Amino acid sequence: MIGRPLSTWADHLRGRLPIALGVAVVGAAARLSTPSPPARTADAIAGMLGEAIGGSVSPDDFVWEERGGFLSDALLGRRVLFLGVAGPRDAERAPGGERAPGAERAPDTDRAPDADRAPERRGAADLYRARVRLTRSGRPVSLSGVRNLTETPLGDDRNLVARGRRVAVTTSAFGAVQGITLLDLGGGARPGAPLGERLRAAVDGWLETGSADGASRTEISFDSPPASARLDLADEALVMALGPEAVPAALSAGTGELDTGGSDPFGARAHRVPRRVSSFAELAGLSAGRLLGPGAAAAVERLALAADSAAAGLRAGPDAAYLTHGPASPEPAPPGWPSLWPPPPVQPAVDPPLPGEGAWVLVAPSLPRVLPGIEGDPQRPSSPFAATTIRPDPQRREVRVHLLAIDTRHVKFTLQAGFEAPRPTVGPHGTGTLPDAPALRGAIGLGAGPRDPVALHAEAEALGMVVGGRPLVPPRDGAATLGVDAAGRPYFGAWPSGAGVERVPWVLWQRPAAASPGEPRGEGPRRFPWSLWQGPSLFEAAGAAAPAAGDATLSPGARAAGDATLSPSEGDDLVVERAALCATDRGFVVHAWGSALDAAALRAALARAGCVAGVSLGRAPDPLGVAFLSAQPDGRLTAERLSPAMSLAPPAHVASASPGPFLYFSSRSTDGPPPPDLSLPGERGGWTVDGGAQPPPAWSPAVYAADTVHLGAQVRVHAFAPDRFLFRLRAGSREISPRNAPKLAVEVPEGERQQVLAAIGVGTGRRRGPRGLAVGGTVGLRFRGEGGLLLVRRGRVEIRPAGGVELAPDMDATEVPLTADDGRLRPEAREIGTMRRRGAACALDDGTLLVATTTFDSDEATTEALLDLGCARVVALDRGAHRNAFVHRASGDPALQQGYEETALFAVGLAMPGRARRLTVDAPP
Repeated sequence: MIGRPLSTWADHLRGRLPIALGVAVVGAAARLSTPSPPARTADAIAGMLGEAIGGSVSPDDFVWEERGGFLSDALLGRRVLFLGVAGPRDAERAPGGERAPGAERAPDTDRAPDADRAPERRGAADLYRARVRLTRSGRPVSLSGVRNLTETPLGDDRNLVARGRRVAVTTSAFGAVQGITLLDLGGGARPGAPLGERLRAAVDGWLETGSADGASRTEISFDSPPASARLDLADEALVMALGPEAVPAALSAGTGELDTGGSDPFGARAHRVPRRVSSFAELAGLSAGRLLGPGAAAAVERLALAADSAAAGLRAGPDAAYLTHGPASPEPAPPGWPSLWPPPPVQPAVDPPLPGEGAWVLVAPSLPRVLPGIEGDPQRPSSPFAATTIRPDPQRREVRVHLLAIDTRHVKFTLQAGFEAPRPTVGPHGTGTLPDAPALRGAIGLGAGPRDPVALHAEAEALGMVVGGRPLVPPRDGAATLGVDAAGRPYFGAWPSGAGVERVPWVLWQRPAAASPGEPRGEGPRRFPWSLWQGPSLFEAAGAAAPAAGDATLSPGARAAGDATLSPSEGDDLVVERAALCATDRGFVVHAWGSALDAAALRAALARAGCVAGVSLGRAPDPLGVAFLSAQPDGRLTAERLSPAMSLAPPAHVASASPGPFLYFSSRSTDGPPPPDLSLPGERGGWTVDGGAQPPPAWSPAVYAADTVHLGAQVRVHAFAPDRFLFRLRAGSREISPRNAPKLAVEVPEGERQQVLAAIGVGTGRRRGPRGLAVGGTVGLRFRGEGGLLLVRRGRVEIRPAGGVELAPDMDATEVPLTADDGRLRPEAREIGTMRRRGAACALDDGTLLVATTTFDSDEATTEALLDLGCARVVALDRGAHRNAFVHRASGDPALQQGYEETALFAVGLAMPGRARRLTVDAPP
């Protein structure tokens, strides 16, 4: 080569000169065809930033980060932070501003318009970060590396402030500040960590923030959100002025501690979001999703799951052995009453069955714990947990599903969001932490869903999650939903849509403090009283007679295993770890888990377990399973998985926060007053078990009584626990019906007479102009639409204003005076009449029926007593003829009768069912 003649080199270059000239001409033409760089003005730079996100940026809504030097700014670009209102479906764009491959534009019919998301009609802005290449004079040349740092499509980020490497914004929605975020750009570095961990953290940080250093995040949430907030960054603190009154508060940037100065009207809480280092498989999926689209991310996930499944086949799997009390014997019950716990044995699908297959055994985890009111009492089950294993598929005999039944009479549930998932659409993330409660019993892993914003928005809409009254993601109509009410009762089903749930989803957002209709005597914010989590698919057993919300009727034998369905979702064919949670026809909860299942095997297991409604909790790679928890004497929390093969976080991680959502359960008191804990003013704990007969089981009384004084009158209040009675309204023998009017039933059905435990007098109608009355959907006396309505629907009492109610064939109803509404006394309550025995009734949100009786000359004393117990709407038990009110109890004095001269409300006792229910259109509050 060294001795090659110079002429040869010249001939070589001369032959390629046309190609070089052609490339130069094309490059010059391309450069000349591009628009000239924007001017060195704030408006021009804002326009450039807005164009990069396909939206708009205000000239006042961007700040430059610190300079990195001339060469860095010219070659790599200077970083800029800005608030931008992106165009439609911005999440479908790749980081550089182009639409991600495979991300198709989806209809926007279900998305709120910008005007709805941001009351001031400026659009819902997010906080972005980008690099802008600058000339030496400071003129921008090009822009790259756009990252959305907040990703709150339903929230409007405002009040951008920055100092050094720290930046803070407020997130507002519907007239209130939902949260405040402080980011430390560069605070995500992990010095001293192993090389592999540092490498993964650097890649994760680059994907999220455009910098290998990543970012640390501290978020402030509010129990009662302020209407406004102003921010300022000092050297080591974020200084805030909250609300129109500019209430001062400060957040330490170093420690994350929040100082409210002793005055905290908004219930502010600070939470430093942990930063988890993703695995290489997760990073591969995230990178594929960012660069190539959600289709590539799904392909990477499948490859990772296949590799993990192959590796699992090479190592011996741990046995799923339970420490038990032995075979579960039926719970004691009086003659004529059913025994509901444990559930019936599960019929095996494979013949011959394995020893013990399908037979329930009471689980006794090895961790030391005491369930209050259960241990040592022969009338109570020795454990609220029972487990068994089944093989649901005769064609694949090696497939096993582990079932855990949970007695919801002793256990209440609570949902918690992870600090990483679900990704909130407005406001702060979840905390992922367990409460510091001695009654804590265990936790169940829930699927986290897509972590990457591009993949998340490519799936039409994110699945909802509401925690602690604050929606991280609004519920999606029709999605498979696990709901938990304020009393810890679980609900399963599709989230209702249409006119039946007009409050969903937009009014779920917190608003500034306002009086709640249920709390007229005290000021405070009104919050969504449920928590919920939405999963990938819904299980329903067609034709099964399961209890719905507000329906205490149980049909233990009703099942339709052959007709059960599990709605389809992506990856149903994968044979991986899966889990599901469901409600049985007895109101108990069953957790189903398998280490290698497809969706069909899981569906078959749920159907055989007697499930009537449930949700899929997800599949690998989500951490799934059940862990029993126990507090040690030193205060530490320890965990024990039901099966060692479950992927739920190992015991060493229990004390730390969880990146994904989970459902935890704790002991529920069963021998105190029915929830909520009813307390009379100044007489807390004044409730006693009523002396009459109680429905089984005896360890959980269902009727309580208390005495209180109002207006000088001694008022007796009875509380009937929810789901322990079926109420039947029956006409009195003295009711006078018009000629040709249908005859109304005066007694309960013969099959229920032995279980009638109480009768409550409602009075009789006047001879002229009687109030309306219907029994079993049959109208005996025409309804006038005046006053209040005592309505019995599916055996449950509701109190409503009269008029506008269509009676179904199974409904009972009577018109009565409405003495209180919206928590306030009405003039009817103060009308003076004869001194006689008077009664009033109300129904609490959880279904508890309260009945107050006293001797007085008006209905004011009984109505005041019920208002003090939290009732919002009260009716007087008087159909118009001013008969004496009464509450008669079985085994009481006076004796209970089969029928009365007055119209009466009969309480038919039920064996205490489990509290799990189907979610119906009537269930949302």
